[in-house]
Amino acid sequence: MSRHGSVRHLFALGLAGLLVWLALGASASAGELEGRWRNGYWTDVNTGHKDNLRGRFRQTSDGNYRVVFTGKFAVIIPFRFATTLNVVGRDGDKVLMQGESRLPGFGRFTYNATADSNNFTAQYDSRRWRGEFRLWR
Repeated sequence: MSRHGSVRHLFALGLAGLLVWLALGASASAGELEGRWRNGYWTDVNTGHKDNLRGRFRQTSDGNYRVVFTGKFAVIIPFRFATTLNVVGRDGDKVLMQGESRLPGFGRFTYNATADSNNFTAQYDSRRWRGEFRLWR
């Protein structure tokens, strides 16, 4: 191999390594959402209800998040439900997500969420309810 061929080969290897590092770095930063989020609340603008909320995030093999939310409704009625939030983009250090779930007796809910490693905000909407989830670490 000529000297110029060696330089080109080293440059190509370095560029490939940089691209792999950037790809893994983007994936790792999205994984920062994983774990328990113990502080938060939910509020519903239609009913005025507001109460504590917690979440547990687990990144799935396709890069999305399975989230289990727990809280209370009307101060005394506990709830727990799981949903998948699909990663639809990034805005700087923020992960943009969307999801949907059917909750028996309550109907279909859609979610639009934004999160970084310390803050999570989701707007939810259904035929009857509309509001927000907020979690922080």
